[in-house]
Amino acid sequence: MPELPEVQTIINGLKQTVMSKTISSIMEKRQGTLIFGENINICEFGKIESIERRGKYIIIKTSKDLKLVIHLRMTGKLIYEEGINNSSSHSRAEIIFSDKTKLIFDDVRTFGKIQILMINEKIKSIEKLGVEPLSNKFDVKYLKNKLKKRKAPIKNSLLDQTVIAGLGNIYVAEILFRAKVHPVTPANRIGIVKLKNIISETKSVLMEAIKYNGTTISDYRSVENIKGEFQNFLKVYGKKTCECGAEIMKIKQAGRSTYFCEKCQR
Repeated sequence: MPELPEVQTIINGLKQTVMSKTISSIMEKRQGTLIFGENINICEFGKIESIERRGKYIIIKTSKDLKLVIHLRMTGKLIYEEGINNSSSHSRAEIIFSDKTKLIFDDVRTFGKIQILMINEKIKSIEKLGVEPLSNKFDVKYLKNKLKKRKAPIKNSLLDQTVIAGLGNIYVAEILFRAKVHPVTPANRIGIVKLKNIISETKSVLMEAIKYNGTTISDYRSVENIKGEFQNFLKVYGKKTCECGAEIMKIKQAGRSTYFCEKCQR
């Protein structure tokens, strides 16, 4: 699933390619991909005025007081095409612009969705999201307060989107490795020093990943259909040997693979 760096990379690409374009139509290629808000009656979609990210959601707002909320889920991609007749084998929806360019919503596993809502319509899943990890609000006071009653492993807690918005399995593994925190440590037993390490490494890892346009393990591509490069800089996820020479351990936590070094992470 695209995580924060991949979604931010996609938004950066969208700002370069479709900002200020007028949407002439949105074509659904697979039923259930488009979800319309209550009492919405679209005559015109309008011009794109802003493109934002909240957690792993892409939010496109238009001049007609509409917003498109896109969640890519497991395998969703947005591909910009200058040719109106160009498509993809897994196209689920296409946003057509007045200049005859288009944005293809490509999704192999079909879990992704595009919600079309009025600008002020709220989405419960977004309202429940935790702090943005690259914001100043993500500090020791915030994280300590969020974790103080959590006995679940720190890995599971950092993946909880109500705690921190946008983190996923790959980046949490990297963050905990660089912060030297064992992934099974109960969240409420993490001391101040290690909390500071987690916060610092979270910001560092995410910024580095955005610099390299995200991580491509299998499906992820940018708007220009280009792979990310941060997989070349991963230190623990998917690895067999740590840089210290010890074996990388792999366990299951909440149904997801966790990679860590028992020597480095204590």
